[in-house]
Amino acid sequence: MKKLTVLYDASCGFCFRCCEWLERQPKLVALEFVPAHSVEARARFPELRPGEADELVAVSDEGGVYRGERAYLLCLYALRDYRAWSYRFAEPALRPFVRRAFDWLAQNRKDLSELVGLVGREAAGGGPACGPTGPCPS
Repeated sequence: MKKLTVLYDASCGFCFRCCEWLERQPKLVALEFVPAHSVEARARFPELRPGEADELVAVSDEGGVYRGERAYLLCLYALRDYRAWSYRFAEPALRPFVRRAFDWLAQNRKDLSELVGLVGREAAGGGPACGPTGPCPS
């Protein structure tokens, strides 16, 4: 795997800030960020069901589709300084805790964003973006 496309909720401040953080990290696998509800996401990944856009989805350049905490673990795997953590978190003993923690964050992400004043890319006036660093191509 050389590239991983991460579909994220551009209207969620927490999600957007997570993408910004991922963007800044040294990578072993290239990461591309695409707003989940964008025209680009629908065009590139028509096989994804509409409801899936509400969860973290990562698609590898090899065609693998990962959802929820599996997508989260794969994002960690892509990062040089966090690959070892991805292996630890994927161990059978820790996996249930990671799943619960990720599910809790996913369910409460909008409230957390509001609580700490985070706004998503769209709310910040930048409009839908392909990633934290730039707009979608026309």
